[in-house]
Amino acid sequence: HGCGIPDKALFRKELPLMLEKLQKRKSFMQENSISYPCGNKVFIFKDVGDKFELVIKD
Repeated sequence: HGCGIPDKALFRKELPLMLEKLQKRKSFMQENSISYPCGNKVFIFKDVGDKFELVIKD
């Protein structure tokens, strides 16, 4: 993400805004992951061990 911002600070700042925007959208849950369609892309958040992985599909 750059700009010298630690991941924790970035999530603290941006995650609440993202979640608020996504609240009204349709989401698809699978085991250990959740997908959000947005425009022509699908954002897939996966729980991998003690981390989250983001996959963006066209």
